[in-house]
Amino acid sequence: MATSSDAFDVDLMKTAVLGDAILGELDRLRELDPVHWSEATHAWLVTRHADVMRGFSGELPLSVDRLPSIQFSVMPQDELERRIPTLLKYIPKWIVSTDPPAHTRQRKLLVKAFSKKVVESVRPYARERVARLLDEAVQAPETEFVEGIARQLPGGVILKLIGLPEENVSRLKQWANAFQLGLASNRPRPEWLETADRAMAEMNELFVREIEAHRRAPRDDLLSALLHATEDGETLTDDEMLAALSLLLVAGHDTTHNSITLGVVALSRSPASWSYMRAHPERILDCVNELMRISAMSAAQARVAVEDFEWGGKSIKQGDAVFLMQAAGNRDPSVFPQPDQIDFSHDNNQSLVFGPGLHHCVGHLLAKMQLCEFFSQLVERFDSVELVDKHLEFMPQIVFRGLFKMNVRFHPRAT
Repeated sequence: MATSSDAFDVDLMKTAVLGDAILGELDRLRELDPVHWSEATHAWLVTRHADVMRGFSGELPLSVDRLPSIQFSVMPQDELERRIPTLLKYIPKWIVSTDPPAHTRQRKLLVKAFSKKVVESVRPYARERVARLLDEAVQAPETEFVEGIARQLPGGVILKLIGLPEENVSRLKQWANAFQLGLASNRPRPEWLETADRAMAEMNELFVREIEAHRRAPRDDLLSALLHATEDGETLTDDEMLAALSLLLVAGHDTTHNSITLGVVALSRSPASWSYMRAHPERILDCVNELMRISAMSAAQARVAVEDFEWGGKSIKQGDAVFLMQAAGNRDPSVFPQPDQIDFSHDNNQSLVFGPGLHHCVGHLLAKMQLCEFFSQLVERFDSVELVDKHLEFMPQIVFRGLFKMNVRFHPRAT
């Protein structure tokens, strides 16, 4: 196995311990060894913007459909079949775990159902939900932000969008955290995978009931759109439908709630940025894109080499795991001057947040809509948000960074 001559290394399993400090370590790695074999992570870490962009482009022999076999390598096959049968069946059918041509077919069907028109149909609901959550925040001297506000907005929106009962919001924390620990870690523990398997089985029970109800009585929602989406005469199979719904439900709200939380952290530390956003409501989308870049919620995406090839003077071997480090690429000073500062003049058309290329996030319009609705009302109604916790407790995974909890105080705008 090829190794870097540099003594410096980054262990992606230490994300919870390092918190935001891992961003500085990735910055250093980008300057020292931009295509780096990490002994600590046992994978290649790619950190330069141009290289990460190339990794997403599809021109290199990198695959996603082999990722489950690496994630599940913590147990022998017979034990996997006994302990995580649901994950084994459905994770390989996730669109984020498939390569073309299977990926291309699924993507066409999902994009049809996830159109701009469908997203805009829930904007009034999102706007009202933000207003209600902030009304409640005004009344409380202190608020636990992660579950009390950040998850409540996209959780309610994704349930309404799909067409699932709103009372399921209370179950989203358990399901999302189970998926984060079990499926977004580069080396999951067997017990984490078992918890994720139980979560997926519970979601499938809900989905099966709702699919049958929607077949009997179609509605104006995403689930009905998925049931009726066709491309060249093809539709999603029942198993593909269940896989798509579990991914949409968790990823469709969890990444957004983490973006809201880490965006508030970044904004709370920059009063000038807060004032700028209030003074320029017409630029809210540009501001949200910059908050997503600097907060680095979308930190990494994994791939597997399907053949030997050379990259940046390094010999990548078939079967090697490769992490495309979006967090590092989005802090590359050759693309983003003064990258560790909020700068609303940055050209975020080059941002890696939603993953460019074949696997560009199908839910990006929904995420940006909710972030715009939240932050536009936040800066208009409040002068600041004060972080009560001196230490932020990050979740122990790198793909999508997030916090377990965050206590805050809202300071209403002075009249």
